[in-house]
Amino acid sequence: MKIISRIAPTPSGFLHAGNAFNFILTYIFTRINDGILHLRIDDYDLLRYERKYAQNIFDVLDFLGLNYDFGARNLDEFESFFSSKFRTTNYQNAVLNLSNTYFCDCSKHTPNAYKNGIYSGICRDKNLAFKQNFTALKIKVDNEIKLGDFVLFRKDGFVAYNLASVVDDELLGVNFIIRGADLFDCSQAQKFLAKKLNYNFKDCEILHHELLTNNGVKLSKSQKAPPINFKESPQIYYKIVADFLGLKSHSLKELLSEAKEKQRQLKDKLR
Repeated sequence: MKIISRIAPTPSGFLHAGNAFNFILTYIFTRINDGILHLRIDDYDLLRYERKYAQNIFDVLDFLGLNYDFGARNLDEFESFFSSKFRTTNYQNAVLNLSNTYFCDCSKHTPNAYKNGIYSGICRDKNLAFKQNFTALKIKVDNEIKLGDFVLFRKDGFVAYNLASVVDDELLGVNFIIRGADLFDCSQAQKFLAKKLNYNFKDCEILHHELLTNNGVKLSKSQKAPPINFKESPQIYYKIVADFLGLKSHSLKELLSEAKEKQRQLKDKLR
């Protein structure tokens, strides 16, 4: 089956080396298998969306020389045709096909609501009615995944990442994903939803890579990781990927050629 994958950045800050690392890995594994690559910009938190961050995504992909087959080609095209706001009905319809959902008014500070970061489900039987900015929509999980009951729609009314991502991946026909190890629980939640919705995504192959760190702290926008510097050479980022995969090449073209020859061993670097 032909690989269909995606690069799916969030426009919540300027992209950093960790993002470049993931993009290049996804690009290499997709291209050496003659797969299809989508650009999907995850602007699910529309209240925090900033145009400069979305523009930065296009600038970084151009800087790294990563071409893709489908998706917006510039900021105006993204905002006019590809934003998640155009798929709100798809997310709402998905919820209608899910059972065991309930409204929840808990916060992280609600007594007995969370144990070791996992929601205890104390709102499951409250039969709360929806109230904007007061209740979130959650789904019962029981012991099927370690994440516990998770949010489908947030209290502010916007779709939550796990639901939006699996709906969007199903729409694109995605069957192969490479993402950071910090998203392992999200992968479990999305596979859980895909099975409940009878999506083809339930059979998607999801591989996880270790995270880039700085003094033991993972690179992330929330930790104010340094943004990609366009004055540097993109080979800096190719080298990071080459070292991770155990390859010698430090140019994108040579990386693709070497990776194609050794692709059977490369998956062992991911989990």
